[in-house]
Order: sequence, then C-alpha cells, then structure tokens
Amino acid sequence: MQYLLAHDLGTSGDKASLFTVDGTLVKSVVASYPCSYGSGNCVEQNPEAWYAAVCRTTQSLASLVDPARIAGVSFSGHMMGAVLLDGSGALLRPAIIWADQRAVSEQALLSQRVGDRRLYEITGNRNNPTNSICKIMWSMAHDGLDGRLAKALNCKDYLVYRLTGYLGTDYSDASGTGAFDLNTFTWSQEILEAAGVPMSVMPELPASTDLAGQITAQAARDTGLPEGTPVFCGCGDGTAASVGTGISKVGQAYMCLGTSAWISYLDDAPLLDPQQRTFNLAGIAKGLYYPIGTMQAAGASYNWMRDQLCQREAAEAKAKDGSVYDEINRQIAQVPPGANGVLFLPYLMGERSPWWDAQAKGAFLGLGPESTHSEILRAVMEGVCMNLGLILEVFREKRDFTALRIIGGGAKEPVWRQMLADVLRVRVEKLSLLEEGCSLGAAIVAGIGAGVFSDSTAIDKFLHVDGVSEPDAERTEQYARLLPRFQDAYERLKGFYG
Repeated sequence: MQYLLAHDLGTSGDKASLFTVDGTLVKSVVASYPCSYGSGNCVEQNPEAWYAAVCRTTQSLASLVDPARIAGVSFSGHMMGAVLLDGSGALLRPAIIWADQRAVSEQALLSQRVGDRRLYEITGNRNNPTNSICKIMWSMAHDGLDGRLAKALNCKDYLVYRLTGYLGTDYSDASGTGAFDLNTFTWSQEILEAAGVPMSVMPELPASTDLAGQITAQAARDTGLPEGTPVFCGCGDGTAASVGTGISKVGQAYMCLGTSAWISYLDDAPLLDPQQRTFNLAGIAKGLYYPIGTMQAAGASYNWMRDQLCQREAAEAKAKDGSVYDEINRQIAQVPPGANGVLFLPYLMGERSPWWDAQAKGAFLGLGPESTHSEILRAVMEGVCMNLGLILEVFREKRDFTALRIIGGGAKEPVWRQMLADVLRVRVEKLSLLEEGCSLGAAIVAGIGAGVFSDSTAIDKFLHVDGVSEPDAERTEQYARLLPRFQDAYERLKGFYG
C-alpha cells in the first residue's frame, strides 16, 4: 500500500494527514504554533515554528507506516504572506502573514502608480494592504534590508524550501500576492516596477503538481522521512479547499461555512466583476480559475449569537445532557422565513464580499415590542445566508448554479443547510468529510504529481455526498423578496459607523 502525506498550514497550526492512495484517511495530527499581534494591525509568525511543527507531525505519522511507501508529500498553506530571505536562504525577519494590514500606504502608492481598476484587470484581485506585494514594499521601506532581500515566498513555499532547497511558489499562491498576471500566469512587470520590487525577488512559478524536489539528508533527519522522498509544490489553502471538495468541472461550485465563509466555483477564465465585489484564485494548473467571494463573520456571527443570546438554551442543554445547537435549532424552527420582519446584518468584523467595507457593523433592524427571542435567533442565521446570497448573485451574472457542495463546521447543522438551500435557490450537498478540504486538496496534488492519480477526479475515492437539502419553492420565493431589502438595509446604513 502506498500513502500520501498532506500538510495543511493554518494560522494556528499544522494539520498533517496521512491517506492511503485508495482514499482512506489513516490519521490526522496537529501541531500548533503561536501568532504575534502588534499595534497597527501587525500580525507575524516565525517560519521556524512552522518547520518545527511540520517535523513533529511528520515524525508522528511516518512512525505509523513504512515511510518508504509514502509516494509524495505536499502542502496547503495560508496565503498572502511575505517570507523574506537573503541570498543564503536565511530569514530576514518574521513572516508577515495574511491577516496583517499595516501596508496601507503601500496600497495607496500602487493605487496612484497603477490604478485600482488596472490592478484588478491584471491580477483578478482588489488592491488591498493584505496582498503580499504591499507587505514586501512595506518591509523594504521600514526594515532596513539594504538590498539584502533576495527572495519572497509564501508560507508553504518556505516549508518546501526547508525540505528540498527549492525556491518557488505555485500559481495559486502567486495569485494571492497582488503581483501575478492572471492572464499570462507570469509575474507582472508593470506592477513590480510600480512597487519598486526587483523581478529577481519573486520566486519561480511551477504548477502545484510539479515536483519541487526530494527530501534532503538534513530534512530526513528532521522528519523521519527517507531521503529522496518526493515533495510537490502544493497550493494555497483557497485553491486546496476547492480541489478537496471535488470541484473538477467548469461551473461546479462549493461553499465553506466556517468562522468566515466563502463561495467559489471552477471556471476556464477569471471573473472580472465591474464592481470588484469578488476576486479570483488560480487553479493547480494553467487555465484553471476559481472566482471566489468571501465574507468575514459567518460562523463567527453564529458563535456570537450562541454566547451572547443563548444562555437559556445552553442551560437547558446542560440540564438535559444535550446539545445547545439542538436547542437553538428548536427555537429557530418555530419561526417562519423572514423572522417576522426582523433583519440582521452580519457585519461584526467589517465585510469583504460583496461590500469590501472595513467600517461596516452588525445591526438588527425591524425590532418591535412583539419581536421574540426565537425571531432574533433566526434573523442571525438568515443574515449570514443573505450575504452569501448576494455573493452567489454576482456569480450568477456569468453562470447558473443548481447545486452547491458544502464543507466547514456550519455544514453540520441541517437547519442551516436547509436555510441556505432556500435562500441561495440551489441544492446543497453535504460532503462526507467536512473539515478535511485543504488536506484532501494537498493529497490530490501529491497524488497527481507522483503519478498515482491522473487528475483531480481521483477525489471521488476520498469523499462522497452523504446529505442533500433541496430548496423549497415557497420559502425560496419568500427569501427572493427579502434579499433586496437586506441589501437596501446595508446601503442605507453605509457610512453611519465610519
């Protein structure tokens, strides 16, 4: 039996998963690492902590099988970072990770020199201080690098480098940098010149499934893997999740309902929205694209509701030795669609798609003396669904969708899945593995690279649809009338909290 080793490098830790090539998950292990927060929206991590975590998790999984039977190793990693190396490959500073937003002046400089519309046309992404190129610019201006900067990598790329010595980043991670030409799958000379970043600083651009190299002698001692084990380039976590949900045909779509949430689909061309409401990630090979729309507080809104509004439900669940979620669902089931006029804007952390408004705030509207606790709870969940509905409507301007696969912790709740089916007007398909999307994507990449799989349809060995929620015609009609009201509520309140 052959195996595939996949690492999912998240913000809080490395989740390593060992799969058999016939689709069985042998085991997953997690090793955490810290995150450093500073003033001015600064968020950093030590890449050496990433490497230590990868070594620990790899040693643990490699001990379970004959490590010589591991056909390939690959990675999924958080995107839009800046790992800066000197000419000898040594770290120049801690990694500036995706959540860091300090590079506001650099964003403004690119706006001035290139223009936001032009940047969107080139990259398929909004000009944003979270983009890697802005972070590189900031570091060059503030860290006294004095020409020592030789290479800028993303999170997973640094791990590939430590294991193999190879310096590159795949198309998907490159598409999150703000300097990648999504039309040509090359670095944009125009943007790099405007940013003042030499082309030589940007790494090579392989496909996700390309061989990066083999485990070196030092990496073999660190990880417990045999020297010479193949390591493949891997992909950014957004693309990995798409591959890991089985999205393999143009027009297929999925949704992740976690703390944040997003909707994405596979296309053969980027979606350039005139209003820049959504953005695009490159796929694992040239010519593949994932238009994507992300919202900030999906599960986060639900968790806020649970913690702040559902103490009674929590107490009742504890008394019954039951689940607080079952108690919440029971409350919500008592209320008709539309929550009898109560509306919730789920903007507890600002919002990305479709508004891109960092100043947006959450709000309840339509409250009266007759409003009930149950109506308020239902309104919170409906608000999340409504915002996702606005995102899907952007995509519907180009393609029609009848089905949407769903992953993430929120997918466990049948009440929420049915609400999404009704609001989004699609069949919602729950997958058998809800929280393994990035790991599965990395495993498929390794399998294709190693020649074990011919293409990404091999994902069918790993997961299947095990629950379906069909939209109800009457409820769908009710929500179709409510969606414009939801949109109007945000637009009327826009700027109120600024």
